[in-house]
Amino acid sequence: MSDPIILAIDTATEACSVAVNGVAECQVAANAHSQILLPMISRVLQRAGLVLTDLDAIACGVGPGGFTGVRIGVSTAQALAMARGLPVYPVSSLQALAAATVQPSVLTALDARKDEVYAAVYVQDERTGLPVLQDEERVCPPGAVAWPQAGIFWGLGSAWPLYHSEWQQDNVLGWTEDAYPQADAVLRLALARHLGGDEGCRPDQLEPHYIRPFLPQDQQK
Repeated sequence: MSDPIILAIDTATEACSVAVNGVAECQVAANAHSQILLPMISRVLQRAGLVLTDLDAIACGVGPGGFTGVRIGVSTAQALAMARGLPVYPVSSLQALAAATVQPSVLTALDARKDEVYAAVYVQDERTGLPVLQDEERVCPPGAVAWPQAGIFWGLGSAWPLYHSEWQQDNVLGWTEDAYPQADAVLRLALARHLGGDEGCRPDQLEPHYIRPFLPQDQQK
């Protein structure tokens, strides 16, 4: 049996990305996701030689990330899935960030605004090659992040250029500044779950993964 055709999107950060069947597109354009996402989906499907009726599922990066960006991604995934009666695979955007590197052990950290960060530790599973969450994803001030003291790690995400001086440790070899969660990683994670027997969820069950409570005045910058 051939693999399912899954359309994946992630809009949780400044990067807007779409992937399907080995074709992917990404554009860093803060505050423009609502304008560029649907045309990007159309282009990627066209390049892959597919149409919406060919899809078997939708995968979506659900955050944590910018409130506006996460909402755009989730609502778009819901609309597409509901229109076709497709299952949806919610994927943590921090896990997608960790899956986008060859580094086996990573400290993912995204700028959460308000002098806070979204942070999590991921270590690659030796059997599957996929990043596995250690402990939990959390939102907190950068000074409250307690990175592991044992092991060798690499830093990823938009918070590292802002707070790397607070996170200097002998077991952190370095960090990558321009790293974003990407739809091709969301797709790979969703496909692995499908092959493991996960059938996804209904579109109406798809929810943003904000970590912290959403306040009406919160806006993605």
